[in-house]
Amino acid sequence: MPAPRAHRERLVEASADLIQRKGYHSTGLAEILTASGAPRGSLYHYFPGGKEDLACEAIALSAAKVMQTLATVTKGARSPTTALNKIADHFAGQLTASNFEKGCPVATITLELAGDSTRIQEACAAAYAAWQAGIEAMLVRAGIVGAKPLAETLLMTLEGALLLSRARRDCAPLRLFKRHAAQLLGDAR
Repeated sequence: MPAPRAHRERLVEASADLIQRKGYHSTGLAEILTASGAPRGSLYHYFPGGKEDLACEAIALSAAKVMQTLATVTKGARSPTTALNKIADHFAGQLTASNFEKGCPVATITLELAGDSTRIQEACAAAYAAWQAGIEAMLVRAGIVGAKPLAETLLMTLEGALLLSRARRDCAPLRLFKRHAAQLLGDAR
């Protein structure tokens, strides 16, 4: 039997996966418990605020995993354009491998609840801020002027491409992102 601390981690991981695929409102606590294998009592022991507490932790975990994955995917990229191409290719692969169920792990819950829950809105905003800072740091290392607003534009464009790719069940918007990102980066030099 897993250690009690492992129950907490499995609850967060299961929540992150289910919320990414199905959204917050379509993910029930019983489903999270089943997917995690954690006992029912552990849910409110570790998350006394219930599903909202759990969702905030899931958002933070998803944000950290994306940062880690993107660092791995872009390692050794010789330019920001190459790095962004690799990021787009990674997300396209994730979308197709999941039959378009797994887009951005934060977008679904942002669209559902950012207007209703201050805590979830703040968790989503923190995730996006971290990703933008990562893109900005990459641009600064490459000596690109105006890195901060460009990073925000690139993140917005990537998020839109992910959303459209998922909605259309076609990665063409991510391929278009790659072309436009290269143009934006070329203009910034």
